[in-house]
Amino acid sequence: MWDLYLKETLMAKDLTILSDFYDLMKYMTERIEKFPRHHRYSLGLSMENRLQQILGALIRAKYTGAHESKRLLLADVNIELEVLRYQARLALECRCLAPNSHAHAAKLLEWVGAQVGGWLRSLRSPSNP
Repeated sequence: MWDLYLKETLMAKDLTILSDFYDLMKYMTERIEKFPRHHRYSLGLSMENRLQQILGALIRAKYTGAHESKRLLLADVNIELEVLRYQARLALECRCLAPNSHAHAAKLLEWVGAQVGGWLRSLRSPSNP
């Protein structure tokens, strides 16, 4: 109940992509906490850092006025999402992530990636210089 309240009130003014990425970040962080110790402080830490970098880039893109700057930030986000996809796959193969957790994370990653792609396409439209 409290989580729903927080999400509705705190993220009501955010872009949908930020809200969806936050959901992915929370989901992955909860799974990374359960990684075996050896992987938690190597692969897990790298994944958490990458999630934070992506969140920062999305927020910068939200507040950046120049379309070219947004395009560059979103292109970087696409690359970081791809690296995160491979890291999640590695976590699955190392048995740090359960198959169902990996499948859910992959769906969330795909959805966020599609939104980034849509945002990029909107910046390339003729109405946006």
